[in-house]
Amino acid sequence: KNSTTMVDATEEPLTSIKAFQYFYSTCLLIFSVVSIMGLIGTEQTGLSESSGPVPAYIFIWGAIIWLTMIEGTQGSFVGLAPVNPELYKDSHPISFMCNKVMIEGDNLNRYLMGRQFMVCMIVFLINISGGPIADPELWG
Repeated sequence: KNSTTMVDATEEPLTSIKAFQYFYSTCLLIFSVVSIMGLIGTEQTGLSESSGPVPAYIFIWGAIIWLTMIEGTQGSFVGLAPVNPELYKDSHPISFMCNKVMIEGDNLNRYLMGRQFMVCMIVFLINISGGPIADPELWG
């Protein structure tokens, strides 16, 4: 067996209930995105009302992408902290270099604390960009 092949031990078979959950969740996500983008496009959010839809679209999508990167980085750093870095030194050199800095001293704790403040700021930006004004009307 190839030593670089990873097997997901937590993978569960797709049941009809799981398939329905995935379908239902995807439908709700699409509905939410369409609703919020519609509110921005019709200038019924805080930022789009004062600055127009283009800055609101840029801010909301930029903030969401930024938030996903921060959350993914946190999961990676916390998950890799107890792992011996020599295991992935050759196969993932960038991860090795980043994690080498992160596990020195109390850098991980500092990152996690600073990340909390950054997440609060980003969620605030998302709320300003996508939060509806009073009494919005999207689909009449």
